[in-house]
Amino acid sequence: MTLSAHDDTAAAMAAAGLVPGQSPSPVRLPAAASVFKTRAARLRQLAEGHSLGDWLGFVATLSDAQQQRIDAAPGLTPGASPEQQWQGDLQALLALLQDQVPEPARPTLAALQQADAASLSALAERIVGGTMEADDMILAPFVMAALQVAWTRHAAGLDAASVAAPATAHSCPVCGSAPVAGVIHVGNESGGLRYLHCGLCHTAWHHVRATCVACGEGKEVSYRALDEREDGARAEACDTCRNYLKLLLAEKAPGLDPIADDMATLALDILVSEEGYQRIGINPFLLLGE
Repeated sequence: MTLSAHDDTAAAMAAAGLVPGQSPSPVRLPAAASVFKTRAARLRQLAEGHSLGDWLGFVATLSDAQQQRIDAAPGLTPGASPEQQWQGDLQALLALLQDQVPEPARPTLAALQQADAASLSALAERIVGGTMEADDMILAPFVMAALQVAWTRHAAGLDAASVAAPATAHSCPVCGSAPVAGVIHVGNESGGLRYLHCGLCHTAWHHVRATCVACGEGKEVSYRALDEREDGARAEACDTCRNYLKLLLAEKAPGLDPIADDMATLALDILVSEEGYQRIGINPFLLLGE
């Protein structure tokens, strides 16, 4: 670790009110060896009796393929970036899924297998940038799955101490994506702290609570929930910028996975959007699940 990286990390921890050696790191990098396996299990648990059960089960199958790909190719090709690697991951995922997806989905796999590199790059930019077109919706889960594999592999290979994240960072310190959700943690080391979770590279970073992630305002923040005791989910809505972030309470939902639990609490998104708030960040799996 370089001196500047050390200084940046120390400054980030100080800004977050954390003490080196005594407090949890402001950044948590993903465990590539288990992240998708854990998600698949959580999705299948949530699917039981859920109105979106079939869709949650399908994404669990997709998560299984992602874990298989990570296990088969745990490291980036030397000199390659995630942007250069993900299309290879996509083709590998499509091959793994060929006999796993329902018959109606197979033409979609074929279309992606035949697409040229430039078209795939443009599609990925629209998905990550939140500017998807109608025809992109059916392709998005597979492309996002490949992007997640490449970026998670990259993030897992970093040194957390070299990744600086201010306590008010509104985007992922590794890939720059908006958070898919926030998690209020439990336990001796991180109990009560809020970590924002990236839906692309699966990095988590500490963010101060009771302030809007989008605009930093704290006075106009309020909360919405359907049944927080049941699903451990609530929405933090800001009347200053009219944005909201979903918060997941680990105490109420043991074993939660931010992307899986975000999908399973779609009804909360509908409630808050009907009040005129706009979601911070996207979950392409959730978009198609609607």
